[in-house]
Amino acid sequence: MKRRILIKNTLAGGAALAMAPWPLAASTAKTILRERSSHDFKHQFNAALPKQPKLLGFKNIAHDFARSELTIEGQLPKTLEGVFLRNGPAKHERGPCRLKHLFEGDGMVQRFTLRGGRIFHEGRFINTPKFAAEERAEQFLYSGPDTQIPNSLDVYNRDVINTANTSILPVGKELWALWEGGSPARLNPESLDFEQFIDLGEGSKHGKRLQGLPFSAHPKVDTNGDIWNFGLVDDGRLVIYQLAKSGKLKNLKLLHTEYQGGILHDFLITERHLLFILPSIKRRPSIKGLFASIQYDDALPMQVLVIDKHSLSLKRTFELAAGFAFHFGNAWEERDGTIRFDASLYPNANILGELSDVMRGHIKPQLSQSQSQSQTALFTLKPSGSIERVLFHNNSEFPRVSAAFTGRKNRYLYFTQALHNSFWGTSVARMDWQTQTQSHYFYGDDFMVEEHIPVSLNNEKEAQFVMGTALHIPSKRTCLNLFNANRLSDGPIMRAWLPYHLPLGFHGAFIASAT
Repeated sequence: MKRRILIKNTLAGGAALAMAPWPLAASTAKTILRERSSHDFKHQFNAALPKQPKLLGFKNIAHDFARSELTIEGQLPKTLEGVFLRNGPAKHERGPCRLKHLFEGDGMVQRFTLRGGRIFHEGRFINTPKFAAEERAEQFLYSGPDTQIPNSLDVYNRDVINTANTSILPVGKELWALWEGGSPARLNPESLDFEQFIDLGEGSKHGKRLQGLPFSAHPKVDTNGDIWNFGLVDDGRLVIYQLAKSGKLKNLKLLHTEYQGGILHDFLITERHLLFILPSIKRRPSIKGLFASIQYDDALPMQVLVIDKHSLSLKRTFELAAGFAFHFGNAWEERDGTIRFDASLYPNANILGELSDVMRGHIKPQLSQSQSQSQTALFTLKPSGSIERVLFHNNSEFPRVSAAFTGRKNRYLYFTQALHNSFWGTSVARMDWQTQTQSHYFYGDDFMVEEHIPVSLNNEKEAQFVMGTALHIPSKRTCLNLFNANRLSDGPIMRAWLPYHLPLGFHGAFIASAT
């Protein structure tokens, strides 16, 4: 199936795009039915929690975490000082209602400060206007992508329901919290207080027309500091952004496609191109709710759109076998024009439903590779048009590379794994593309392992360390873990324990202290 592509030179109709909300309830009767459903989700989750201990990671968080010093096992290297930040949904319940999908919760930033051989933690809800209003009311006021609230307030702009819950991006001296459906949220880098939503058109010819436009949670920072990103709008339109390292808009274009998937989470860059990989999904309008309506179609090829970084024009389209991916690690381009990229590739889109299932207290006890787990895949796109795909016999999620290799050929890929058919990650791993061998550290089946980040110091390109958090189910505590990147299988060289558990989050960043 072909998807027609059209590039526009300007963002015509930008105001209309910014006003388009995610789907809301069409009638009061339907809203009342969904109100009961959200009540059921809370009842079912709380009933299941004593029997399913791993639901702890999806439990509602009621308050901020005050600054506290952590207990350290092992040794924190003296050269490693800075701030490790993570973001993710944490407010899943208000009043009698529980949200219907994990992606809907209000964001909370976790900050770990590493200084002088000591580690401190604090966690802060991102006090967006939505969060502040609903905290005062002690109930949900706005309908979300899947959860419909009775008599909900109008959503006249996407940022009205912006939860800022997916990722963190350092921009100059600023800190941006990112969502999928709206503007970046500027946070105070010291207090973590919400300051405002970023107006990406400020000071440009676009004026206020960019307010509320989607800005993905996976921007790519180029070697010159430029920030590349995109946003998916209705009807398959993609907004392509090029920002200076200060966050100021340098270039923007609108890409019209026939993509009807409803979500597009990640993309890639090379030295010369942007790559948009459109998965084999499409929305069924007859099904209410954004995530609930997304269906996998194994007759629909994945497509790779190759966009020139200089002109932002479409250069080429490749068709791949059907598949679905949330995340990609990296892409690079060889001298002859060959493009290679990796993906955490799913055989279907069942994971979207499973991230709703956990919100009602249901975790599948066993998952087979054919059901919903993703595998590391390496794709090769030849100038001749031929395509190669190599699947590796592991499962993978949250792939990361050292920042210096973004868009350039990398040797190492870091990711988490779910061993023993676990629903969530239980291991951290590293793939060596040069030898096509893998090393990993297995935390244990009683851990739920979050994204781990390669950390480079002193202008080194290759990572010296790998850092990440994990939730230990029996003790109901989260720990911060540090590995020697070249001896990953030896286990953590340092582990710092929190006296409580943190909600399972999505993406983060490490900001090294200036030397």
